[in-house]
Amino acid sequence: MYNLDPPLVTSLLAVQVPKGRRQICRYDDGTGDSLDVPLGTTAFFSGYKLYELLSEEEKRFIRTSKVEYAAHPYIWMSKAKSRSNGLGIVSEGLELSDNDLPPVDDSKVKIYPMAWKNPVTGNLAMMVYPTCIRKIHLENGEVLDDLEDIREKLYKMQRRGIDPNRIYAHDWKEGDLVIFNNHGVMHSIVGSFSESEVRIFRQCNMAASYAPQGPEEMK
Repeated sequence: MYNLDPPLVTSLLAVQVPKGRRQICRYDDGTGDSLDVPLGTTAFFSGYKLYELLSEEEKRFIRTSKVEYAAHPYIWMSKAKSRSNGLGIVSEGLELSDNDLPPVDDSKVKIYPMAWKNPVTGNLAMMVYPTCIRKIHLENGEVLDDLEDIREKLYKMQRRGIDPNRIYAHDWKEGDLVIFNNHGVMHSIVGSFSESEVRIFRQCNMAASYAPQGPEEMK
């Protein structure tokens, strides 16, 4: 989310997959939610479905706002702690200061729409990477930069998208090839392994010739 645009398509090829048991993925976020998953699964959720779940007020906010991502995001957040359910970062002030980052080229800082438009169907997906977000730009020119408040606002909207009944957890078999729309679907590896269990995958990110497309102006 810095310098390079996110790939349009991502493929995952299962080379070696641990076998023989399943795991319970506990959200531990106060909801009591959990998900029975295959060992070494990849969990997917749809940004299109998430957008549909928003209220009309939330949809308008998403359609008319943009997100600014941190420079060198994975270095910037390297000391921060993830939420228990993996959806974003806990706000403890542990992000690195600008002085502790590699040199930053402002022209490489990415600002994207919060809603990404499918160029074929025209459908909108809420596609915001909560771990990397730094600011929100509103349509009136105001910039929100209170990181804790921004994270809470987004979390309240995105959390409904990872309800257990809205997750697809792929049951990998060696040789499986999964190809997905990286401008409409979000994914994460789930689970943990013993020392004897090995998971080997090959990932290919196919670059787009354009940045994520936002919605046409909607009032």
